[in-house]
Amino acid sequence: MSGRRLSTPWGAVLIVALISTAGCGDDDPRVPVDAEPSDALTPDAGDGGASSTCAEPGETIGRACASSAECSDGCICNGVETCADGVCVAGADPCDDGIECTSDDCDESAGRCVFEASDESCDDGDLCNGAEVCALGLGCRPGPRLLCNDGDACTVGRCDSSEGCSFELRDLDGDGFADDRCGGLDCNDDPVIGGSIYPGAPEVCDNGIDDNCNRLVDYRDPTCSGVNDDCESREVLPGPGSWVRTTRGLRNDYVLGCRPTGLDAVFGFTLTERQDVQAVVEVEGGGNGAVAIRPAVECSGSGPDGYCAGGGATSSVTARDLPPGEYVVMVKTSTAATYVLSLVYAAPTPVQPVDVCTSDTLDISAGGTFTGLFVDVTDQYEIACRASSATQVRRDVAYRLTITEPKDVVLRASTRSTSSTRPSTFLTLVRDCSSPATSLACVQAQDAQIQRRALEPGTYYVLIESASTTAVSWELQASVVDAMPRNPADACGSVLDITDATVTVPLSSLELDYGTSCGGNGSTFRDASFEIVLAEERDIILESTVGGIHYVAVSSSCGNAATETLCASGTPTVTRRILRAPPGRHFVTVSTALSSGDLVISARTEPPTVPPSNDRCDAAILIDDGMEVRGTFLGASDQALACGPADAHDLFFRLELAERRNVTLVARRTDGETEPMALGLRPGTCTSPAPEPFRCASGGSALLNRTLDAGSHLIVLESPAVAPGTFALTAYFAEP
Repeated sequence: MSGRRLSTPWGAVLIVALISTAGCGDDDPRVPVDAEPSDALTPDAGDGGASSTCAEPGETIGRACASSAECSDGCICNGVETCADGVCVAGADPCDDGIECTSDDCDESAGRCVFEASDESCDDGDLCNGAEVCALGLGCRPGPRLLCNDGDACTVGRCDSSEGCSFELRDLDGDGFADDRCGGLDCNDDPVIGGSIYPGAPEVCDNGIDDNCNRLVDYRDPTCSGVNDDCESREVLPGPGSWVRTTRGLRNDYVLGCRPTGLDAVFGFTLTERQDVQAVVEVEGGGNGAVAIRPAVECSGSGPDGYCAGGGATSSVTARDLPPGEYVVMVKTSTAATYVLSLVYAAPTPVQPVDVCTSDTLDISAGGTFTGLFVDVTDQYEIACRASSATQVRRDVAYRLTITEPKDVVLRASTRSTSSTRPSTFLTLVRDCSSPATSLACVQAQDAQIQRRALEPGTYYVLIESASTTAVSWELQASVVDAMPRNPADACGSVLDITDATVTVPLSSLELDYGTSCGGNGSTFRDASFEIVLAEERDIILESTVGGIHYVAVSSSCGNAATETLCASGTPTVTRRILRAPPGRHFVTVSTALSSGDLVISARTEPPTVPPSNDRCDAAILIDDGMEVRGTFLGASDQALACGPADAHDLFFRLELAERRNVTLVARRTDGETEPMALGLRPGTCTSPAPEPFRCASGGSALLNRTLDAGSHLIVLESPAVAPGTFALTAYFAEP
């Protein structure tokens, strides 16, 4: 580094001092030995031929010389001049320390070098590695590194070379979402498994983890559908336990004795020893369900089920003393729903002959009085005239009644409890214990009584429950005697044929035998039975007039509500068209509370109505922007479970969009009917899995607006069976 030169007589004095000590040896005590180096400078050495004071720095440079002493200019700060090849040459800068971060200077008057450190010249522009400093004699040295730690466990510090420290919410699993415990959105920030768990991640339906952080785990997530749709794809359970599953995406494959319709799921389990097995289904979201236990070899059968219960949000069935083998649990829900299935094993207990409805159930066909204790039976069945309860255990009693010819039957039942007051008793006569819909009669009273004249041959069951939760015992009196003759149309044994005919029956000649599933079952009612006989498929126009409110049912088995294909009511006339009725016998039951006047009924047959071309999903009609489609529901069937009621007639349409569009669908009746229609829309086709549920709208004029992605979209238009009239459907497209 360059230095500053100052003229001063100090140099001459110093030279004199040096000359005066020239004769001193190493032993001279005036000379310090091994002195530490310092910034002090030694004056130029010289002789009498050179200047001894610093008057003009560099004045000797270029002179002829014989020795270096002749070249001294008496200055310190410009170094020591030397004689080279007979010429005086300049000396080296005595104050250059070779360190770039210092400024080098020379104080001629003080006779020493002056060095100043500059930290700024050491700055490398990186804030993260600390503030560099300039150390005299050493040069640039690093400072302490910047520590980005704010003491908050929820933040992670980062350092930017130009900005310094910054702090972000913790994301230990590196999925781009901060831990929700620290104010972020990630519900699982575990660095081992959390990388695939974050908002918007695909939900894995069977891992017990909320993969997409929407607080819905596995099958509670609407994106998860059931996979155990039938006996072949049944889910095998390892044994007792509880599982959350769904009927979303499943079909109606099987008929259960206690619930013929709905969406079903199938599970399997294996017993290695005799066990009592209880299956409990709890339907979430307010739906209704049913559960049945069957031997695996009877999985796809249609019952009747010996172990089946349903009707409410919670259903429980217990199969007692099951032998080793393979079994299935059938679960049905009224609509697509999430549910909890629990399977419980217990030590086998003997099945009492009055506990369940089987071929071994105690037979009362010979009549008599029968008693027992409720402690010996369990809660197995739902009774039609008693509201279901998810919290009460209602022990029930079962008897079998098998007759081979018509019989007059009288049943009387009562129960006793720990109270001094006799409780009400529920008494029902059913064809299938697992299905309350097959009830021929159901009453509640302290002394409950059912009377049926000329009961048709067959196997029936009698169920008894007490209204008291502390019921102790029961008593049943059964009278079964040969039937007295019945009036025409008064029972199934005396049905009247109304095929293409009009028949009049006095109401005073009728008694109550069956009633219908939609009403007319009370003790004050009376009913009539008719038949329609078809040699080939025909439409039937059925019309009944009573003069007041009455109920009309059509079934394939006389008096059996479980086989009904139609049930309607009205006043004073009920008219219904039955489409494409198959060949064979069809039975009609009419029930009314009127006791005087006449019942007039007719059944006109016509050639079968041809169903609309788009009655099937695979024949859906393509509609486009501004296109109006007109049609009728007459002849349509119920093919889909979309937005309408379970028995609604449905027609199918489709959209094919080349680009994203805003679509408005308008459906309106053109026949003057006021019954609402249901309009459903979802992406996909008939054969592709549904990516999401139907979007629905309903009304006499139903309007549905949605912005849809490019691709195929399915439209289902539904109407109640009572209003198979005409309609118009229009689609309008717009920019999204």
